[in-house]
Amino acid sequence: MNLQLQIPLRNLWRNRRRTLLGVAIIALGTTMSFAVLGYVDFSLNDIRQSTIDQVGNVQIASPKLWAEETEDYDYLISADAQQRVADILDAHDGVTAYTSELSLSGLGYIGDGTRPLNLTATRPGNDALDYNDLVVEGEGLAPGDGGRVLIGQTLADNLGLAPGDGFRITATTTSGQYNLAPLRVKGIFSLNDEQAETQVAYVPLSFGQQLLDTGGVARIIVTTPTIEETDRVLAEIQSALDDAGLNLEARPWDEVSDFYGQISTFFNALFGFITLAMFVLVFFMILQVLTLSFLERTREVGTIRAIGTHRSQVFGMFLAESAFLGLIGSLGGVGLGFVVGGGFNALGIGWTPPGAVDPVPVRLELTLANAWLPALLTTLATLISSVYPSTHSARIRIVEALRMT
Repeated sequence: MNLQLQIPLRNLWRNRRRTLLGVAIIALGTTMSFAVLGYVDFSLNDIRQSTIDQVGNVQIASPKLWAEETEDYDYLISADAQQRVADILDAHDGVTAYTSELSLSGLGYIGDGTRPLNLTATRPGNDALDYNDLVVEGEGLAPGDGGRVLIGQTLADNLGLAPGDGFRITATTTSGQYNLAPLRVKGIFSLNDEQAETQVAYVPLSFGQQLLDTGGVARIIVTTPTIEETDRVLAEIQSALDDAGLNLEARPWDEVSDFYGQISTFFNALFGFITLAMFVLVFFMILQVLTLSFLERTREVGTIRAIGTHRSQVFGMFLAESAFLGLIGSLGGVGLGFVVGGGFNALGIGWTPPGAVDPVPVRLELTLANAWLPALLTTLATLISSVYPSTHSARIRIVEALRMT
């Protein structure tokens, strides 16, 4: 082995107590960053999947809908355009399923009072987004249902509604007329979101179109085999829409959901802040450890300089020693992270976010993909912290170094 590598390794072994202290600091910083990144990754994956379950992988709609120009209902996709889009989607091998939706706002006359409701009209039993999977009481919607509705658990509890109970809904048609229709509760769903469960209700698409007096839909929702294929499928669908002369725009799930963009920004900022804090902490603590260690070996530096060792070689040996220290500490931190994280996941800890009904699990995504960045950053912090003491030790004059006791 090269002498410039043997000496750093021997120094680490000779000063075992200080080496263990440095390794412990680096490992702790790596473990904490690994745990935070694991939590962020798990949370974003969970939110990503739940978002796709609610909005699909790709949505096709009029540019006016995306621009929120919805006052005159001229953003609706006509029956003819729906059929042309269906032909495109049927011919695409990357589309697993698709369905149509129509969103409308109405005023529900429930008991002696009124309550605003946001109705989502969809095709019951479709393979793309089947809201029947959310039903916890009663039954889901069937293709032949007319005036049937799924309401949220919170709304049902607040108003004392149960499957079989009825109320009336009024909405404004596309021509500006008021339309009133009866609805009967067929099932109660749970979204684990009190606000959504209070305001959102699901009805068959035929009922929503009848209430608005239209044959159009607001959007066409498409699902793909995997999240990773979303961008490819979207690009190909948009190209086919343009070639067909349809004034429609396809957008991916993460652009459709404002919530995901906001929560993703928050979690990334959280990881960045904690990682920066760990980087700074490791930097200053290792700087202190290495400075004391290198200063104690001033006479050693003078001796090896006296026998012809160049300053650059001394600097390289100290830097190599720090690199080994950082590498050992970061690898130890990754191993510790897998052990501690595995124990944490085994506890099955959960918490209830604000506005949620049921607790959600708190888990760490323990993968090598999440481990390399914390390990790299703590190793880098160790190397940077060693630059000053290594430079100082290498630049000291031989006579002064040999004179120190």
